[in-house]
Amino acid sequence: MQNTLFVEEYRQVLRSRSPGMRGLARHVALDALARLDRWPGRGEVLDRPRVQFLYVHHVFKDEEAKMDRLMAHLARQHTFIPYGEGVDRVLRNEIDKPYICISSDDGFKNNLALAAILERHGAKGCFFINPSIIGEDSSAVIEAHCREKLHFPPVEFLDWKDVERLQKAGHEIGSHTMAHTNVAAMTTAEFTEDCGRMRQVLMQRCGEAKHFAFPYGRFFHFNEAARKVVFDGGFISCATAERGCHINGLRPLEPRELVIRRDHVIADWKLAHIVHFLVQAARRASFQGNFHQWGR
Repeated sequence: MQNTLFVEEYRQVLRSRSPGMRGLARHVALDALARLDRWPGRGEVLDRPRVQFLYVHHVFKDEEAKMDRLMAHLARQHTFIPYGEGVDRVLRNEIDKPYICISSDDGFKNNLALAAILERHGAKGCFFINPSIIGEDSSAVIEAHCREKLHFPPVEFLDWKDVERLQKAGHEIGSHTMAHTNVAAMTTAEFTEDCGRMRQVLMQRCGEAKHFAFPYGRFFHFNEAARKVVFDGGFISCATAERGCHINGLRPLEPRELVIRRDHVIADWKLAHIVHFLVQAARRASFQGNFHQWGR
């Protein structure tokens, strides 16, 4: 589907937003923190055995070269493994070196560019999608979805042939609710219905549905009742967008115990800023980071 309504470059996204004083202050602060990260021994921190889950939302045309450079940089000290293997290693308490798993949320069409970049570096990703928007061809529906659910200008989405193509290339498909809904704002009954529908669609379309990541991703966007629905519904992992990584601990874990932390990355960011987040995650990692006591 070709339509000039949809943005194709990240610079278009930036032009639609004003960075404001907060954004500028954040940029300056990250520059300073990145410089401080250059202390002796930083390399040893990144060599710490761990599973680091990174996730993106998009790789626009003007981000492709930067994403490729990021992957090349990460490969110097990390081994890329599929998302499912990363989950398994954390659960089995078998983390013997620094691993990175890549995932993407929301199902933008430009995820195909991300997949191609991952494949060039011998990596596989997990693509968390909202089944209700996959294959949507109404510009009005897409514009409303992006504005109301993603707070983003209109972007073209994957269709089911694209999803099949990703699977055939060895990538995993995960669930992100039917329509990118704030789970904390749903009743348990509403989420139970949504969870059942999305898993049924993914099972029919993809043959499996193992992994779930809730929209918006902060702890306050989810709750204990929803966590129970996810695992009772047949998923084997549940992911947040809370920063951090996973290391070995006292014992193996049960799937229902594990709360996956993922660090958000935008390919357009300075490489030094992204590395800063990885350094901080590696330094602060603890066995207790595998858990969270959800509010009810």
